[in-house]
Amino acid sequence: MATLDAEAGPTASEDSFSGAHRTPTGRRRVIAAQLLVAAFVLGLWELAVRTEFADPLLFSSPIRIVDRLVTMLSGEVIYGRTIYDHLGSTLQQIFAGYAAGAAVGITLGYLLGRSRLLMRVFEPYILALFSIPKITLAPLFILALGIGLLARVGIVFIEVFFVVFYNTLKGVVEVNEDHVNIARIMGASRYRVARRIIMPSALPSILVGLKVGVPFAMIGAILGEYIASNQGLGWLILYSSNSFDSSGTWSAILFLVATTWAPGQILTAIERRVLRWQPQRRGRGMTVG
Repeated sequence: MATLDAEAGPTASEDSFSGAHRTPTGRRRVIAAQLLVAAFVLGLWELAVRTEFADPLLFSSPIRIVDRLVTMLSGEVIYGRTIYDHLGSTLQQIFAGYAAGAAVGITLGYLLGRSRLLMRVFEPYILALFSIPKITLAPLFILALGIGLLARVGIVFIEVFFVVFYNTLKGVVEVNEDHVNIARIMGASRYRVARRIIMPSALPSILVGLKVGVPFAMIGAILGEYIASNQGLGWLILYSSNSFDSSGTWSAILFLVATTWAPGQILTAIERRVLRWQPQRRGRGMTVG
């Protein structure tokens, strides 16, 4: 019976399609098409608001949103603080929670992936915790850590930890043990085996976890600000929407999108540089565990 080979090379048509945007001309065409789509959507949005097909109280309009963005970027105080105050508060908890969650996730993922005993002991607990929606754990952090930065960092930590942990575990478990055994037979130390074989083999999966962890970190930060904060992008979105300030809400959402997009692009660039020795991987979707 014929089977699909996930590692089979691409056909000529697939290679032509996937590589069409890699030439300078192809990239320009893609960028032009993206700009046209954006212009069409924004124009349609503005027209819908001006003709009152869409309620401006709910949808605002691109022109009003741009005007509010300019006002925010100028440093004007809105709802008691500038946008830079809100942005700084959100980034602070994201960086702290993401760094801690990623570090602990990689460490535990590696340890459990290399120890069958630990894996058998902790597997049922891990599966049970993973099945719990992380949003339900947020009130526990508030009760345990109080209303403040530490609780919000804890929520970000738990969101990032599970994503990075499971991808690290997956990458370590899938390491070719024949390579590990050969290296040990040749006298390589555990540290050298880990540095030269295990970590490079697991690195693609680890980087996927780190990339997917960025939006999860933002989800945790926004959730924490909804529950226990009086500043930050999440608080600003909630306060603006409760005040029926649709321009402010959309502007804060755009800042949120930019804050999530930038770290993702940085990690993508790091991935391309670190994994430049690998052949291009196709047919491998991102996983979260």
